[in-house]
Amino acid sequence: MLYWEKTRLTAQGAKDSRLGTRWTVWLRAQGLPYHYDERCHWILTGVLSVFICWMCALILPESLPYLCRSPLLLLLNWLPVLLVLVAVAGAVRNVFGAAVITLAVCGVLNFANELKIEARDDPVSPQDLTMAREALTAAGSYDLHVDKGVVASFAIAFLLLLVGAALLRPRRAQGAEAVRKEAVRRAASFVGSLAALAGLTVTVYASSDVLSALPCSNRFHMTTLCQETGFHYTFLHLVTQNHLQKPDGFSKSATEDAIAATDTEPAQAKPVNVIFVMSEAFSDVTDDDAFAWTGNNDPLLHFHALAQSENAITGHLVVPNYGGGTANTEFDVLTGMQTAMLSDASVSAFRVMHKATGSVFRVAEENGWQTAFIHPGKAWFYNRQNTYRWLGAQEIIFEDAFTQATYKGGYVSDASLTNYVISDFEQRLEQGVPQFTYVTTIQNHMAYTPQKYEQEGALPALELAEELPEDAASMLQVYSYGVRDADTMLGRLVYYFERRKEPVLLVWFGDHMPSLGQDYLCYQALGKDMTADRSSEAWLDAYAPPFLLWANDAAAEMLDFDTLAERLGLPEDGKLSASFLGAAVLDAVGCGQSDAFFAFVNELRRDLPVVQRGTAVDAQDGYLSEPDGDAARAIQEYQDRIYYRMKYETVEDTASQSEAAESQP
Repeated sequence: MLYWEKTRLTAQGAKDSRLGTRWTVWLRAQGLPYHYDERCHWILTGVLSVFICWMCALILPESLPYLCRSPLLLLLNWLPVLLVLVAVAGAVRNVFGAAVITLAVCGVLNFANELKIEARDDPVSPQDLTMAREALTAAGSYDLHVDKGVVASFAIAFLLLLVGAALLRPRRAQGAEAVRKEAVRRAASFVGSLAALAGLTVTVYASSDVLSALPCSNRFHMTTLCQETGFHYTFLHLVTQNHLQKPDGFSKSATEDAIAATDTEPAQAKPVNVIFVMSEAFSDVTDDDAFAWTGNNDPLLHFHALAQSENAITGHLVVPNYGGGTANTEFDVLTGMQTAMLSDASVSAFRVMHKATGSVFRVAEENGWQTAFIHPGKAWFYNRQNTYRWLGAQEIIFEDAFTQATYKGGYVSDASLTNYVISDFEQRLEQGVPQFTYVTTIQNHMAYTPQKYEQEGALPALELAEELPEDAASMLQVYSYGVRDADTMLGRLVYYFERRKEPVLLVWFGDHMPSLGQDYLCYQALGKDMTADRSSEAWLDAYAPPFLLWANDAAAEMLDFDTLAERLGLPEDGKLSASFLGAAVLDAVGCGQSDAFFAFVNELRRDLPVVQRGTAVDAQDGYLSEPDGDAARAIQEYQDRIYYRMKYETVEDTASQSEAAESQP
């Protein structure tokens, strides 16, 4: 497989003084380079691909124990390197030269991944490759550390492969026919390996079944996923995930013309303190006729009382997902865009974001509000530590700030969060400007098993008008306990804010309907048909948690609350897409027409208060299972503007004052 190829030196060659020629002559005098045949080529390819994988694994040593315990993980992380090496070898002919290129590419990606995890607690994704300039700029603002030993090892490996490329070369084909056949084989290797890699990417690496079969302690934390399943697998898995999809018929110039023609008006800001509270899985499921609550036992006691208040507007918010997707609802409310319009495939909106983006935070800040996001959960979850900076929140507060919190159901309790929100509100008053704060709760997160609140002792019994299956009743008992705590949070906030002289508008809503058992177990037990049949408006029920706008007396007077719903053009049935809520609030406080995108959204929601996955509710004609005519054109323009805003619009990426506050106010 390896053999000598000595060449007799000519007198002229021996006397040539040029350095390059002398070096070549010396090598050939030593019988170098060695030449290898086809069999050795494939053996070298396999050996070098394993060597490159080993070198890459050294960069992320946390993954080594997991890879060593799982043959499947080893295979999934080795195959991409092998296929890339085969492709490059087909292009450059020399397997050692191909190994140099493959090691360089894989090494750069793996080092970039390690640095990004250190800086952002988020692995490198394929989408990051389109933002190399932004990444290099951002890297300058971090004190990043690289293992010098690993860097030195890579440098040595790189040099060894270069030497190998110089001293070991493929056997030369002899004759025109042999040269032609070799070219065909090389082309087949190049095209075939890339085709195989592409095929595996869209099948095996994209498969949720494969992902679920892999040993990983937390598939939602991308850093954990990367460290426990390997970077190469994670990178290829993300290739098919969370892409922004270009709408059919989209025209950049036509969209720009439409944006330029949008009527906007200078803001007439009303300095009301706006507090959004998105309550985890908050719903009115407990209002079903199967329940017979008496006295103060109603889990939604405060919500129902406030709904009858003259200072309240209530309805149902049509959100992107059923049973989960909290961050998608945040995205819809805060940006005015719809998660479902980012792509035909299922996406996580915060994973599609990779740059500064227009939001209600930015409009509020431009018009004099101080902005903040508060969430007593992990900063990494849904990549919030990055996305809220991109959304423009001036201050971002996560679980680490809740040093004095009590926990319920495994999460920071709604009671502790209430204390924090009130304390935070009072602290911000000292700045002398109105507040615009978005709060996301977490206590009543699924799953609603008996173990969730077992430390709380015996839970209040359900008061039922009819008997329910035991498993459904148990789950509903746990869920209603959490809802009762959420409702108490609402009551405490209202009790506090109604005694403040500062104007406050409280925007309260659920992020999604609760996931209550497999195949809608509890909903079926309650006689609710959670249909997927879009011919009927009933299908929206699976996506419609309640919302409430409440103003204290000072805010009610400032906002002329008696006529607010009419002036905002809110639908009589109270059903509104989540992507329209933030725009409507901006409209309420006098800023809804100052930004071209939100001005368009506010105009759209007056005609089509609900737009949901290819269906809509028309303010005049009711439910449209297949919108056409003006409705279809308006929805298409909405999707075009969303794509343009995500793809092309430039927003100044000002760093937040505190990307993750560490102390309680």
